[in-house]
Amino acid sequence: MGGIQWRYLGEDAIEISNISSSIHVQLGLRDYLKGFPKLGIVSFMLTDKTLTLVSEKYGFMSVSHIIDRVAAYQHKVDENVMLPLSIIPICYDEAFALDQLKLEGICKLDYEEIISLHLNAEYTVAMFGFMPGFPYLNGLPLSLSIPRLKSPRKIIPKGSVAIANEMCGIYPNQTPGGWHIIGRSPLSLFDPLKDDVLPLKLGQRVKFQRISKKDFDGFTPN
Repeated sequence: MGGIQWRYLGEDAIEISNISSSIHVQLGLRDYLKGFPKLGIVSFMLTDKTLTLVSEKYGFMSVSHIIDRVAAYQHKVDENVMLPLSIIPICYDEAFALDQLKLEGICKLDYEEIISLHLNAEYTVAMFGFMPGFPYLNGLPLSLSIPRLKSPRKIIPKGSVAIANEMCGIYPNQTPGGWHIIGRSPLSLFDPLKDDVLPLKLGQRVKFQRISKKDFDGFTPN
């Protein structure tokens, strides 16, 4: 893995950048570094093309050793541990597509074209953030890449599917928010009372499947 860069973030952390944008490569690198406990890494944080490492109380054993390990890493795909494709039902009914008119105006497309682009894309769970269970999904078509709302909404309903910049996201609970709402999913994406709190996993591939308003209203999870 060549061309990597790094910098200190205070006394107890370093940021390694210019690594692969593939979440699978990033996760593989993280797990690879976990195999070297003497490096002194106690915490990992992944963002786009960046890996932040936090050290033990007395610092890293050697930053140069860490960089050498990162540079030597070669990603191998293990088909046996690949996460299955997750199918997310979504209803694009006008009752749920709160920003339909805005999206048509910004994207210069009619809404069926917007829906087609959104449905035909395959996404990857890049990270969770903003609120518990909120997945940031890579893979949004560039023609749907639009800025956030100028003024956030005070209330976004649970299950709202939204887009902003180059990402797609799903609001797991009602909350304020500033992304454009394209539709709504009846799936529950965060339930602290279940054994499987987060049904989506980091690095998992995601596709959306269109359902009608009638199917949405009568939806029963498996």
